[in-house]
Amino acid sequence: MQNTRIQNLLDKGVSRVIDREHLEKRLLAGEKLVVKFGIDPVADRLHIGHMIPFMKLRQFQELGHTVVLLFGDATAQVGDTSDKDAERPMLSREETRKNCEAFLQKFSKIVNISKINIYYNSEGLDRVNFAGVGELAKNFSVAEMLDRDNFSKRYKEGKRISLQEFLYPIMQGYDSVAIAKKYGACDLELGGNDQYFNLLAGRTLMAANGLPKQDIMTFELLIGTDGKKMSKSAPNCILIDDTPFDMYQKLINVSDDLILHYFGLATDMTLDEVAEIKKRLESGEHPNVLKIELAQRIITMYHGKPYNPDDKENIEKHSLKGYFNTRKTVSTSPFWEMSIKQTGGIFSNYEDTGKLPDDSIFLSDLLKELLFCTTSGDVRNALVGNSVRVDGQVVTDPKQLVAISPEGTLIEMGKKKAKRVFI
Repeated sequence: MQNTRIQNLLDKGVSRVIDREHLEKRLLAGEKLVVKFGIDPVADRLHIGHMIPFMKLRQFQELGHTVVLLFGDATAQVGDTSDKDAERPMLSREETRKNCEAFLQKFSKIVNISKINIYYNSEGLDRVNFAGVGELAKNFSVAEMLDRDNFSKRYKEGKRISLQEFLYPIMQGYDSVAIAKKYGACDLELGGNDQYFNLLAGRTLMAANGLPKQDIMTFELLIGTDGKKMSKSAPNCILIDDTPFDMYQKLINVSDDLILHYFGLATDMTLDEVAEIKKRLESGEHPNVLKIELAQRIITMYHGKPYNPDDKENIEKHSLKGYFNTRKTVSTSPFWEMSIKQTGGIFSNYEDTGKLPDDSIFLSDLLKELLFCTTSGDVRNALVGNSVRVDGQVVTDPKQLVAISPEGTLIEMGKKKAKRVFI
């Protein structure tokens, strides 16, 4: 049983481990490790992709290891450009500390924060004087810095790279030295794939200071709902404090080829449980059934219970509100309540109910309000392909006014999207 838990710890959602053999041997021997994870509080918005390492931290907690959550209140003032193609603006110390407090409340959804050691890296970095910076910097060459993917790309494109940015991985690397001195060890550091260079810097500086080199564990990055990298500043993200309704809507609309990706990275399922989902997909089970399970699993993780589309309170809360003019789109963002039925083993189309404050709307606007399309280009493509139907009749004119009857008007696009709209 213990061996299975360790294999899940080392493999599920993990991209690489250095040094895996060393780390696995220590875990199997029952050694208690000091596990570090650092985060720069540059903003207080977190999406479910940010929580991947926190699910791993919870596993380490459950196995009795010491977890150190490092808040980069000092490094956040510099800004990490590991996943950026330009410099980041500097933050004040007050801004970073304020974001730290907001983060802790969000992290409590996944890990037991009462059993986590909190470390602000200003504690160590503020003590490093200019001579100390020189001592740290001599362990790295300019060539090594430029070998980093995003630095190399920007250098070739002639984009500016500040010396301050060169200092960032040195600062993060020194954090591991400071943790080892404060807690007696820094055995393992977790981070995303985009942090690989910075994590290696920690190993370099620990060796330079006569300390055992930390092992490192990196994770795959969660893909957004649109198939691109999930970003907290883009509409393709699922924020951990999104409402259950919003989470539900986004997750049941992810593409079929992302189902296993989300089960594997964004849930606390074991490897065996994810393998079972894969078998169900391969056996021909309808993807939409699995998407509902995915949505409910993730919603329960962050809200404590599954989302019930048929709950009266949810229906009232998420009915469409706002004022409508037949010449304009709805003035406020719409919310639609989804009811999905499965009959005779065959998954039916989505059938949603919503409310409109008037009796007609332009088809192009309606398709966007229903979230069938996001842009006018999407609307045109759908209409040209004859995939849009109103009460069973194909419609190709985006400016056609769609009358919403008291009995409900059925809007369909393609084979999977259908919503019945009521006045």
